[in-house]
Amino acid sequence: MRKNQNYLKKQFYNYSLVVLLSLTVIIVFAMAVLYREQYLQNIEVQSQLSVNVQNQIDSSLKEMDKIINGLLFNKSFVQAMKETSSSAEYIDYNNQMMENFISLDAPLFSTFRIIAFNDNAYYTLTKTGESSSYIKEAGRTYRWKDEVLAADGKKVILPPHPDDFDDTGEKVYSVARTISDGKYHFGFVEVQNLYSHLEEICSLNPASGSVVLYSAHGEVLYPADCGEDERILFENIFQEIGRQQASAGSFRRKGHQISYQISDYSGWISIVYCPVISFIPYGMNLILMTLAVYVLLAVFSLFMIGRTARRMAAPLMELNHAISEVTLENMTFQPHIVTSISEINNINQSFQQMLEHLQEAIARSIQSQAGEERANYLALQAQMHPHTLYNTLSMIESVSYMHGDKEVSGLCVCLSQMLRYISDYSKREYTVQDELTHLEQYATLVQKRYEGKLEITVHADPALLSVIIPKFTIQPLVENAVKHSFATRIASLSICVELTVLSEGGWSLKVEDNGPGFTQEALEKVRRQFEECDRSLMRHQDVINTKIGNLGLSNIYVRGRILYGRRFRMQVGNRENGGGCINITVTQEESHDERISCGR
Repeated sequence: MRKNQNYLKKQFYNYSLVVLLSLTVIIVFAMAVLYREQYLQNIEVQSQLSVNVQNQIDSSLKEMDKIINGLLFNKSFVQAMKETSSSAEYIDYNNQMMENFISLDAPLFSTFRIIAFNDNAYYTLTKTGESSSYIKEAGRTYRWKDEVLAADGKKVILPPHPDDFDDTGEKVYSVARTISDGKYHFGFVEVQNLYSHLEEICSLNPASGSVVLYSAHGEVLYPADCGEDERILFENIFQEIGRQQASAGSFRRKGHQISYQISDYSGWISIVYCPVISFIPYGMNLILMTLAVYVLLAVFSLFMIGRTARRMAAPLMELNHAISEVTLENMTFQPHIVTSISEINNINQSFQQMLEHLQEAIARSIQSQAGEERANYLALQAQMHPHTLYNTLSMIESVSYMHGDKEVSGLCVCLSQMLRYISDYSKREYTVQDELTHLEQYATLVQKRYEGKLEITVHADPALLSVIIPKFTIQPLVENAVKHSFATRIASLSICVELTVLSEGGWSLKVEDNGPGFTQEALEKVRRQFEECDRSLMRHQDVINTKIGNLGLSNIYVRGRILYGRRFRMQVGNRENGGGCINITVTQEESHDERISCGR
C-alpha cells in the first residue's frame, strides 16, 4: 500500500528531484569535459617531457661518441696505438697522444674521462691523483672487451657502472669502440661521463612526474635504487611498452599515466610516469570548486522551488483544511478560498453538492440498514423452524411405532415446549439459559429414540447463563452431531456441551462427540461457506435467501457475525482422538484476525 504524502511536499520533492538531477548531469558533464581536455593536454606535456629527457641523454651520448670518432679519424693516434700494441715494453706516457686529445674538436668540458688503451699502453685525459698501476691492470682485465670486440668498430653504449679505471668505483656511463685499421684491432677507446650527469637529466619537478630509464634489454638505468612496489611497477611498464610495439606513446597502467620514448640512437627507453590522481595538479581544486558551485546552485534552486510550490499549493491546502473540518456531526462546508484557479473552484462547488447528497443518503441508509439487519436476523431464525419440526416429528413417530406406550405423552410435552420456544418472537434477545432449556427438551426426545446409545452431557459456567446468545445456537449443533454420527451406524454416541469463561475475557461454547468426525471434503465445504457469508456481510448483500446447508452451521455463523461482529469466531474440526468438534468463541474485544479455522 502506498503511503499518503502531503501535496506540497510531494510537489516540492518532484520538482527538486528533476532540477537536482538536471543540475547534476550538467555539472558532471562539464567536469568530465574539462577534466578530459586537461588530461589530454597533460598527456601531451608528459610526452614532450619524455622526448626532452631522451634528447638530452642522446645528446650526451653523441658528444661522447663524437670524441671517439675524432680520435679514430686521427691517423697519428691510430698509428701510435698500432705501434704500442706490438711493443715489448709497457709505454707509460706520450706527449704526442696528449696533444691529440687536447686538439679534439669536442666539448671536453662535458666529459669525465677519455682513455685509450691496450695491453702495452694507456693514454688518458682525466683528473689527477689516480693510480697508474690500477689503470694498467684494469686495461688488461677490461670487462667490456668481448662486447666491444663483437661490435667490430661500432659504438657500444655502456650502461651506468662503477668506473673500471678508478679504484674509488665512482659510477659512470660511457661509450666505447675498438681502435683498428679495418683489419686488425690495436686497442680500445672509451669516453665516460659521471652518472650524476644522467641523474641531473632525469630529475624532474615532482609536479611533472618521475622518470625511469631502461636499456634496450630491460635493465633499469635510472633510478639507481627503487623499492619493491616501484620495481613491480617498472616491470609492468616495460612489459606494456613491449606490447605497444611503437617507438613512442602514452598509456595508463597500475593507477599511473605513463609516456615513453625509445631512442633510435641508443635504444634506451625514457619513461615519464605520474599517479593518475596527481596527473592534473589542480584537479582536486577543480573538483572542490565545482562542488561548491553545485551546492550553491542546488541551495538556490531548492529555495526557489519551495517558494513556487508554496504559492501554487496554497489554495489547495486551504481547501484541504476546510474539508478536514467536515465530520458526521458537522456537515457544513463553507470555505473562504479566493483563487483564480478554476479547477479548485470546481472542486469546492462539487464537494458542497456532494455533502448535501451525502446527508440525504446517510439518513436513508441508517433507516434502511436497521430494517435490513432486523429482517435478516428474523429470516435466519425462521429458516430453523421447518428443519427442527420435521426432525422432531420423525423422532416421535419412530418412538411411538417401536414402543406404543404412554411415554409418548411425555415426549409430546417436550415437543410442545420446543415448538413454543421455536415460534416465540416476543423477545428480542435470548440467553444461554434459554438455549440450554431448549437443548434439555431436545435431549429428552432424542435420547428416548436412541435409548442406551446416546449420552448428552452439559457443563455450563453459572456466570454465563445470563449471556445474550443468538436463538437456535446450541441445540442445532447437538442435532448435527446426532444425525451425522448415527448415519454411520455408530454403536454408541457421547456428546459433550461445555460453556466456559475465557481467561482473557469473553466466553466459549464447545460441542464435542466421539462420532466419525468431519471429512476433509466437508471441512473444505464449511470453510468456503463461511468465507462466502463474510463476503456477503461485508458487501451488505441479502443473506435472507442464502442457501443454508450443513444443518444450520452457516446459519449460526451468519447470526453470530451479525450479533457480535469480529468478536465472533467459529472453528469446525476434529478431535485428536476421533470425533467432531465445534468451538465458538466470543472475545471481549474485536479480533483483527478474521480467519476461519476448519481443520483437524
